Amino acid sequence: MAESIANCENELNLRNDVRNLVDQESYKWIFVGGKGGVGKTTISSSLASILSERRESVLLLSTDPAHSLSDAFNQKFTDRPTLVKGYENLYAMLQCVFSDGFRDKNYNQELDVTKVSDTGFGFSESKMFLQAIPELIQMLPGIDEAFSFSELLHSVQSMKYSVIVFDTAPTGHTLKFLNLPEVLDKLLDSFLKVENLCGVAMKMFSAFSDSIPKEQIFEKLKKFKSNLTLIMNQMKDPDLTTFVCVCIPEFLSVYETERLIQSLAKTDVDCSYIVVNQILSYINLETHVQKTKESLEELSEHNKSVLEPFFELVLEQQNNLNGRLGIQRKYLDDIKQLYEGLFNIVCLKQHKYEVRGSEAIKEFSQDLLKHSPLPEA
Repeated sequence: MAESIANCENELNLRNDVRNLVDQESYKWIFVGGKGGVGKTTISSSLASILSERRESVLLLSTDPAHSLSDAFNQKFTDRPTLVKGYENLYAMLQCVFSDGFRDKNYNQELDVTKVSDTGFGFSESKMFLQAIPELIQMLPGIDEAFSFSELLHSVQSMKYSVIVFDTAPTGHTLKFLNLPEVLDKLLDSFLKVENLCGVAMKMFSAFSDSIPKEQIFEKLKKFKSNLTLIMNQMKDPDLTTFVCVCIPEFLSVYETERLIQSLAKTDVDCSYIVVNQILSYINLETHVQKTKESLEELSEHNKSVLEPFFELVLEQQNNLNGRLGIQRKYLDDIKQLYEGLFNIVCLKQHKYEVRGSEAIKEFSQDLLKHSPLPEA
């Protein structure tokens, strides 16, 4: 399945860094996703940082219900684009697609459907629209999330940023996120058939919303579907949209990465990059411990006995670390077998410190530009 989404035209240009990614000026949307806890926010923030040096304006957008962007940059972000400290053209904002916002029972603002723009609905307009339309539509599964998703993409598209980097939710949410355009397209197709095939239903709707002309509802839905088609086409255009998978060399992460890649193939979304994060380095302290012991031969037996537990502890910690590394090497080999030669695989070592703040992210981002192949077994 991985072979079906690898871009054959780029096979000869595969390299173990993100230079081709950040240098491709045609990209408008770059999605970054993977299992929770693998460093998606750090990678997406680093990519946005690099892109800010190459593009006129960059938006870093988190769609994760548990937003981490504010923690990553040590700066508060909201659902409005905010300039990131330390940058002149990088903005960040938070937006959650998977929420009950459209079904907020306390939101009673009336909607004049004639004033909703022809190009789509804003976030607040979508909320009002969904509460104004017949309950029959609101009962459709996933309709609120689908509207939210479509309006999210339509809104950021209208902001005219050179490129938008999406810091997505963990894999489960992301798979649902990627399927929303098709879900909404089918929902609208089904509902719009009511206009032609079930005229009686139009009379039923009057019991729910007397104040809104039904013809205008259908016209707005048709316009909405047209905008959705444009969004779907952009998501499936490999020159405009790509997906970066982030994983760590552990079973669950590698498993979810393959699941994500297969789903991307089914939805025709381009994916050419895999970032393998938090790779440990092998250490060998036995030689150093032995040499130290030999140099201390002149010490009394008492002093030797005092130092012996220390040496044992050092070797124990070495064995624990290398045991963990052995597990990583197994899954690094799996990654190599599955994806080498088909994807740009970028490997990043485990850092000593947390990557927090603009300067730390700028420094970390340079690792993505270095040649970083899979380590030798």
